[in-house]
Amino acid sequence: MLLTEMTSLLELGFEVTEAWEETQLIKTIDELGELGIRLATQFSEETLHRAISCLKSLGLEAADRNLTEGVLSSAVSLGLIGQEMARNNGNETVLEIALALKAFGIRLASIDKLIPLLLVAISLKEVGKEAARNGMEKEVILSQVFLKEIYTFSISSKKDLRILNQEFAFLVRDIGKCSKEAGLGEAVISARQLFENFPLF
Repeated sequence: MLLTEMTSLLELGFEVTEAWEETQLIKTIDELGELGIRLATQFSEETLHRAISCLKSLGLEAADRNLTEGVLSSAVSLGLIGQEMARNNGNETVLEIALALKAFGIRLASIDKLIPLLLVAISLKEVGKEAARNGMEKEVILSQVFLKEIYTFSISSKKDLRILNQEFAFLVRDIGKCSKEAGLGEAVISARQLFENFPLF
């Protein structure tokens, strides 16, 4: 039943994306997100991975069609699922979601969408912080690295460089603080090293 529901939602999502119906797209993504959170609490791993893949596909398609609200809705849904899976120690799923959020960030960077880009980065930060609270050091470090990669793809726009430096530095620092509170030494070192790479004006 869940798989059928997810398949129909994905098909509907692509239909409304092609028709540029952003309101319906957001509704579809929200329903997929709610389904994903249910799956996260039921430990239905294979179906959950399909839901995550659906959300990623719709988010990237929305970015390509300049439907930024659709991208943000996908990012928020993925972020909430990622936090839930971090609380349930779903290491592979947390990493999969972090990779999807990185893909959103890079795609938005390529089309110069600063505010949506920063909101996607915040979703990634929240996944990293929840991973830190649950002792998932590898995933924490990777979330920091992915933030740096999004930043690197974003710095071609000189007019936004000061904002990018400040915002991404603070995002990495926040994950570092959580890592310190959780006693994750390597993640703290990683955050410190990355933080020093952001020139703050």
